[in-house]
Amino acid sequence: MANTPINGSAEFPVTYNEFLDGIETLAVQNIRSVESTNKIEDAFYEYEVDNGKVVEEAIIAMAEAQAFVPTAEGAQPDLSPLDPKLFIRYFNNFTEKQFKTTTRKDEIRAIAAKGESADEIAARIVDTLTSGEGDYDYSQMRAIIENANVGVDASAALLGNKKPSNMKGVMYAIRKMFNAVKATNTKGLKANVSTKQGVPVSDIRIAISEDVLALIDMVELASLFNLSKEEILGKIVKLPFDENYAGTRVVVYDRKALGRATRTFEYGQDVLSLQRYVNHGLTTSRAYFYNELFKCLTLDISDAVEAAEYEILEAGE
Repeated sequence: MANTPINGSAEFPVTYNEFLDGIETLAVQNIRSVESTNKIEDAFYEYEVDNGKVVEEAIIAMAEAQAFVPTAEGAQPDLSPLDPKLFIRYFNNFTEKQFKTTTRKDEIRAIAAKGESADEIAARIVDTLTSGEGDYDYSQMRAIIENANVGVDASAALLGNKKPSNMKGVMYAIRKMFNAVKATNTKGLKANVSTKQGVPVSDIRIAISEDVLALIDMVELASLFNLSKEEILGKIVKLPFDENYAGTRVVVYDRKALGRATRTFEYGQDVLSLQRYVNHGLTTSRAYFYNELFKCLTLDISDAVEAAEYEILEAGE
């Protein structure tokens, strides 16, 4: 009897029992669906689109102080109109995607061991649709957050073209970015949106990678914000480990600055009874975008991360 190596074999090891002249069968069978654990939650402003294909966003600039002379001092009433100033953005970059799989009940029953349900295995196959869509959705949101063209560089806008060199500097910079986004000013806005605005604290998010969070003292960070550890974690958008991204960029922003619009999210199936299989599909139509009408500050913290990791790894030697 030939044994499989420690890393298994892609081929079924057909073995005849030397005493009973029969094929030795499966002892345990596990058929699992692969899941995606990468998620970005509560990070984007959601748009549910029923009709049309264009998202319009507009903000009305605050009224500005005007010179005024009371009529009591001999001035004539100024009855001329002063229309509000609007800033508008349109988005229609919808992309259609379809996630497909097929279930064949006869074939599933043919490979299922005793105790395994064909319906349960079929359900696991169909579950791969939502897992695949979830992974794609994550990748699109992560790409927006990591995009170099998204947001305003906080180093130039707030820090005098300086960058933090250690994690204490990172925490200080995050607090300063948070304060700037919250306060009424133009920090975090592109030059073509020249109107001051403030952001409610409930709408502010801090996007940061889990690798960086592991280097930060969360209790100390929370104390800088005069919040509990749980409260500050409620503001943080955790970016999971991803080999496609360095994860050394912090983004502090008004949640309305990042948008995800959904036109279609529909499951469907084609039952081919005579061919004895069912095609399953999840169809989506979504747009992911950066809305320059709202505040978004970014900061490269690669120097601080490199220094912190070097110190930790050196200390561990």
